[in-house]
Amino acid sequence: MSSDYEKYPKLLAAINKVKTKFPDRLLAGFERILAHIEALWGSREAVLYINGLLLEERPDRKGFPLDVLEEISVLKQLHEFLYPELSFSRFDPFASSEVSAPVNQTFKFPLEGAKKEAKEEIPPAAATPTISTPLSAQPQPPEQPEAEAQPSPPPTEVAQPAIKQITWPDIRTQHELSEASQVQRTKGRIYATQGKPIGEILHSLGAIDKQTLESISKEGRAAKGAKHKPIGQLLIEKGIIDAESLTRALCVQAGTLMVDVLSINIPSDVLSLVPTDIARSKQVVPVGMYNKTLYLAVSDPFTFNEQHYFSFLTGLTIVPVFAPRHQIVNRLNLYGLGKSRPEAREEFRTLAVKAAQELTTAQQPEKERGVSEVTENDSTIINLVNKMIASAIDEGASDIHVELFQHSEKSRIRFRREGTLEKFSDFPEGYHDAVVSRIKIMSDLDISEKRRPQDGKITYKQPYGQPIELRVSTIPTTHGTEFVTIRILPSGEPLPLEKLGMSEHDMSVFRTVFQRTFGLILVCGPTGSGKTTTLHSVLKELNTEDVKIWTAEDPVEIVQNNLCQVQINEKIGLTFEHVLRSFLRADPDIIMIGEMRDTETAKIALEASMTGHLVLSTLHTNSASETVSRLIDLDVDPFNLSDALLAILAQRLARRLCPACARKEEASQRELEDMAGEYYHSAHNKMPSMGERETIMQKWRDAYGENGKIYLHRPVGCKSCSSGYKGQIGLYELLQATPTVRRLVRNHAAASEYLSAGIAEGMLTLKQDGIEKVLRGITDMVQIHAACS
Repeated sequence: MSSDYEKYPKLLAAINKVKTKFPDRLLAGFERILAHIEALWGSREAVLYINGLLLEERPDRKGFPLDVLEEISVLKQLHEFLYPELSFSRFDPFASSEVSAPVNQTFKFPLEGAKKEAKEEIPPAAATPTISTPLSAQPQPPEQPEAEAQPSPPPTEVAQPAIKQITWPDIRTQHELSEASQVQRTKGRIYATQGKPIGEILHSLGAIDKQTLESISKEGRAAKGAKHKPIGQLLIEKGIIDAESLTRALCVQAGTLMVDVLSINIPSDVLSLVPTDIARSKQVVPVGMYNKTLYLAVSDPFTFNEQHYFSFLTGLTIVPVFAPRHQIVNRLNLYGLGKSRPEAREEFRTLAVKAAQELTTAQQPEKERGVSEVTENDSTIINLVNKMIASAIDEGASDIHVELFQHSEKSRIRFRREGTLEKFSDFPEGYHDAVVSRIKIMSDLDISEKRRPQDGKITYKQPYGQPIELRVSTIPTTHGTEFVTIRILPSGEPLPLEKLGMSEHDMSVFRTVFQRTFGLILVCGPTGSGKTTTLHSVLKELNTEDVKIWTAEDPVEIVQNNLCQVQINEKIGLTFEHVLRSFLRADPDIIMIGEMRDTETAKIALEASMTGHLVLSTLHTNSASETVSRLIDLDVDPFNLSDALLAILAQRLARRLCPACARKEEASQRELEDMAGEYYHSAHNKMPSMGERETIMQKWRDAYGENGKIYLHRPVGCKSCSSGYKGQIGLYELLQATPTVRRLVRNHAAASEYLSAGIAEGMLTLKQDGIEKVLRGITDMVQIHAACS
């Protein structure tokens, strides 16, 4: 056997039993799926997974060629044959998951070499059906008179009653983890039965009935000395619960969090905190980070003693949470903790090299004539596209760019991460059209139309976590080649306001403003500056049971419970204007508009804000002081605007310095003078005098200095970051609608007058806010110049 086969001992043993052929096509093109099947083989989860591959969606959407589908189908039949007691389908309403009929027929496998009847090769234990219903519940034959009693059949082994399945209060989203962590910090109760006896906890969850609890409790009280055992151990010995159920009950008793690591969407920056090799050796999964605390999933949080090691490794406080061992193993083996960027890129390059080798010399003349034998249905193309999307998501990219420039021999893929474009990899030029067509098929676009731009979307289902929506745009260029841009829109959760990075002053003013019951709040900035994230953070605080909130968005990026969210679709006439008019008839308290694009939308929003509704919206302007002029350009009545306006928040995103490797250095006098000059100039549009410059620097020494010295942090670069940067921080400029500002609105004032009024009342400009974050060691001046130039 090939060494590749040695990675799959369970599958190899099963295949050898029936003398069939190894699924080589699946191994060559879909190795991760084969590894998943190997890890789950012999379990009920394997049945669910294989059935999902075949039945949950159309196979062509998953990109399986026909021969691969055949191999998956054979593996399904092989598993059903070897494990009949597990073989039920959640897609079949007539299938039973409790009782399986005995195998009493032979089975022929369609793959090559399957000439023998597999039944002869199956060990006796596998051929005996398991009945998981309790013995008392099984139908009994009618009693017969003694004279007619039949000879007793040979004794057979009867399975024990099945351990009852319990729905445990597992955490499945980052939002749930965040809320639970907050309860823990305040010493609150995570579970209703927290602190209760184990027996009472198991009874409340339906694991045992009252009679069993009383019986076991009585037995435990009667035992003395060495014979005395805790109630949990007695329940395990009698087969009433399993060890995992006891561990979970102990978690409920102690208030330890339980996490479903296969369902929760773990951010890439959290995954990267623990190197993959260490996570595998220690059998842990980092699942979330809140308030400098890393929540680490382990199979037994009560015996886990590696907190100090991981605290030293990550620089964070470690809190162990419970996850079943099989989930941790699957999460590590099947999906990993996210490959490092060099590993992922090398894996893609390997696929691209393989693709180049498959382009034969016979295909080259065809390509020159505008015809290619490579199609969008080839497994190589499918693998390239799937790997490209998966790598972008793992790296935390916001956009994917697929480009082929004129006279270039290779197509280039670039990712936008944290606002910066970075080259990911390239692939043969001859595959470009096929890759574009493959993306079009996935997004339901017309592959025959290559002369006009097209827009579509893909719902990408991750093997774990929430589905991710991808927005696809194809644009033809002058040399007849189509470029593709894919925007990644994760189904994220709103950030708490405290994590946005506002200063204490701005946060206090902003909270006061959005607690008003009516009025207009605008958030402005360029595309990708975090405007939607800010608005959803506000809605998260306002989202209570006594308010009705409607949102009109394009696209809907963040989904919250109890929000009435509408997706704009201009193709069918569902525009912001149309939706907003409908909202006014739907008894709203708060309205959020994704963007004010035209005069009608702006006028309706203003009308709503003046008739008892709080209206939040975004606008594409460069600063808070320019926004009023933009609205007046949209023909909004300045008198109505001055009455309705509450505040304008301008924002940008700058890259954070990596806290693990940033180097701290004392700032030179020249650096401080230059920073003070920029600080003053951004607010007054002129350079400061030496005295004004020195006054600013002295304020900084008082607020941020150490022993009279000011220190700045420099990017260095390490394994867990990108060239010394990791994550992003918001820069803000908050203009409150004070009486002075309202008067300026009514008088059609210039943007410079709003700026002067805001500065006089304590407003910081975007650059000033950024410079203060530099002084606090969060970012550096390179990023401030990039964001606020």
